[in-house]
Amino acid sequence: MNSSFDMIKQSHVFFDDAPGLKNYYEDWATQYDVDLADQKWVAPKVAANFVHLLASAYGSSAAPAATILDAGCGTGLVGRVLSTQGNYLIDGVDLSESMAEEAAKTNAYRKVYGGVDLSTPVRDERLDDQYDIVVSSGVFTLGHVRPTALLTLIEYARPDGLIVVSTRGTYAAETGFEDFARSQEVSKVASLEFKLKDANYLAEEGADYWVFRKTGSVQ
Repeated sequence: MNSSFDMIKQSHVFFDDAPGLKNYYEDWATQYDVDLADQKWVAPKVAANFVHLLASAYGSSAAPAATILDAGCGTGLVGRVLSTQGNYLIDGVDLSESMAEEAAKTNAYRKVYGGVDLSTPVRDERLDDQYDIVVSSGVFTLGHVRPTALLTLIEYARPDGLIVVSTRGTYAAETGFEDFARSQEVSKVASLEFKLKDANYLAEEGADYWVFRKTGSVQ
């Protein structure tokens, strides 16, 4: 039987192969939480706390509950934490239907959809909202999506909405994520508000956590 470390490593070989990545997670879904906990994966908790801080800092007590899109929700680890922190309306999407089914079981989400490929710029028609905050934890990692997927996340945020993204250290170094995050292609649709450098992510290594604010619509 593969170890939890091996299972994570084997998920890092699917760059530009969405069908292969989807199939891998379909098979992994029921064991995913156990394997990630074994490797001390705290990224979902860090991301959820980050979202809660931003919602508390920028939200209005008189406004309706903040709408949040958990982009690449997996089994719902971010949503589980957020649902204990505030009265949020959380939707989730994932490439894998099996992972999305696990997320739905948490009852933390208003709606969850599988089969959503964040590596493409096509907006999923089932999601008609533009969200106050879009969060993506564990998606910008090796073998998953290229940095350009950031533009897809920005598309789902409302004007002036926030986008929270974690980038695992090795991923950021290999893909040049920071250069893309600071590129004109991104800056014309969102501003980089701040970057939390080398924070807790996984036992093996840390990650950067980024916050962008949408300034316009992706063309």
